[in-house]
Amino acid sequence: MCGIAGIVGDFSDWHLPALERMVEAQRHRGPDGDGIQWIQCGDTHLGLGHRRLAIQDLSDAGRQPMVHPHSGDVLVFNGEIYNSPELGQRLSREGVTFRGHSDTEVLLHALRNWGIECLRELNGMYAFAWFDRERRKLLLARDPLGIKPLYLSHINGAFLFASEVGSLIASGQVSTELDPVGLASLLAYGSTQAPHTVFRDVRVFPAGHWQEFEITDKLCPGAMHSHWAFPPVGSSPSHEDDVASVRQLLTSSVQSHMLSDVPVGVFLSSGIDSTIVASIAAQHQSNVQAFTVGFADAADHSEASLAKKTASTLGMSHQTLWLSQNDALHAVNPWLDSLDLPSMDGLNTYVISKCVRDAGIVVALSGQGGDELFGGYPSFLDVPRLLRIVRWLRTMPAAMRAPIIRLLSLRRGVVFREKLTNMLAIGGDVTGLALQRRRCFSDSQIADLLCVAPGADEVRNHYLEPSEYAELPISAADPVHAVSILESKFYLGNTLLPVGDTNGMSHGLEIRVPMLDRPLLNRVLRIPGSSRLPDRIANKALLRNAFPEFLRPELANQTKRGFVLPVKRWMLGPLRPVCETALTTLRTHPSFRADGVDQVWNAFLKDPENSIWSRAWLLVALGNYLQRVQSVPPVGTLYAA
Repeated sequence: MCGIAGIVGDFSDWHLPALERMVEAQRHRGPDGDGIQWIQCGDTHLGLGHRRLAIQDLSDAGRQPMVHPHSGDVLVFNGEIYNSPELGQRLSREGVTFRGHSDTEVLLHALRNWGIECLRELNGMYAFAWFDRERRKLLLARDPLGIKPLYLSHINGAFLFASEVGSLIASGQVSTELDPVGLASLLAYGSTQAPHTVFRDVRVFPAGHWQEFEITDKLCPGAMHSHWAFPPVGSSPSHEDDVASVRQLLTSSVQSHMLSDVPVGVFLSSGIDSTIVASIAAQHQSNVQAFTVGFADAADHSEASLAKKTASTLGMSHQTLWLSQNDALHAVNPWLDSLDLPSMDGLNTYVISKCVRDAGIVVALSGQGGDELFGGYPSFLDVPRLLRIVRWLRTMPAAMRAPIIRLLSLRRGVVFREKLTNMLAIGGDVTGLALQRRRCFSDSQIADLLCVAPGADEVRNHYLEPSEYAELPISAADPVHAVSILESKFYLGNTLLPVGDTNGMSHGLEIRVPMLDRPLLNRVLRIPGSSRLPDRIANKALLRNAFPEFLRPELANQTKRGFVLPVKRWMLGPLRPVCETALTTLRTHPSFRADGVDQVWNAFLKDPENSIWSRAWLLVALGNYLQRVQSVPPVGTLYAA
């Protein structure tokens, strides 16, 4: 786990100091070392930079940029390849001699020996840049779901890339001019939606893809290619067969995710995902440490006692990291300042990651992905139900629809009514309904907030690039399968995974997600809804049935809960000055309408217990972020081109 950066283009005076700043801006991602390598190809120069978090092969043999001993190829790599021992054995049989035992060295030789085809062999999380010296080509690639980030910018005749947006901005050459489409997508979903960011000149490299750039006397980018795609729904021999596959593949995945030369910890709550991951890890390795974060102010309502009992049953070393609400409150400003992109989510992960890193752990396993793959969200039931409701409403006369929606929303509140109204407007397709259910701001609210109103195409396309969902194997005949793909692609891919990476790496903590291993993805994502939710209950039946011995009744039967911070209460009290300052930034920003900002904030003040508080919180995070970005010197002033 590290941070990478690169610059390609005709040499200019700003290149050298810019790359140094890009690397330094990612120090938190790799506190254990850094390196830069410059390569000249005709009139074009390529600079590759790296920050190291040492996890596999702590010696200098694992340092990057890593140069191939014979070909001179150069690799910078962020992530972990969990099947690198098996790949290393294959390469050894082909005559490769290794200096050390890092997965970086295995990846470098795999690329040299097998070329692009090696991407289909990799089980892991990764974003890397590999320069093939013989062919004078630079290859960029990213893992199937985008667990590891990669951002791009084409500016001033050069091409820049990095693991963080902040690294690109630190170059002093990337404009901070805002992207209206990116802003609209942020307001729609609570996080920006790939390939957009909030900046016009910064784009997301697509997950599950690779691209080559020919570097001769000029930079020639090749086409973007996919090396992984969401699979269509398949047939299921039986629920029992699916259960057996899940048991075998998840067990294998957790075991492979233990690969490390430093101690590995596990995030352990009372939920079934983390309980299963921790239980498998404990069976495989005796020195795994489990960590639970609980509120000292409300110990009776925390997950600590159930998690402690789980760890005791497993014979695991366990620490409850007690956190006062005052501790969490004091983490809010550092969290806001650490955001690589604005988001309404992530404070919990930031707080927990800091606690675990302060306890001396560098690698932590997470149960993330279980809800998306196995059907743990209410959306797995709500979307099929909404499909039926919306189709029925469309048969009603137009004059009757609004009163019926009000009636259906009596006990659900204004937010549900807004969403149902928008769902009716977009029609009854499963993609639109699933996306609408995840919405933060409505179409009309987004138009009220932004000075440059989103165009009709942007609204019609759900504030997403059509290419992002056009080829997904969505079928209304199996809405459970469809929801799994849509939650994985958009909510997991654009919100949860970036949040996990940014907030973990803010503290130099590598968060691993064994439920998102490639073989497991390929198998589970094909399972039809009838087998995933055999009882039509969103309770992750496949997981429960695959590992019943790990789920004692008090865990299996509890209602879903999580580590909840009282942010909305803080917004009315100690955080109110922070909120007001951030909102003032938005009110005075040329991209926003002051009256729209006031409308959201006043609605929150009027009814702070309503779920509308999260909309106000998103505006606070965005305003704080823009306030920070506005302090960055204008493009070109750091380094003269």
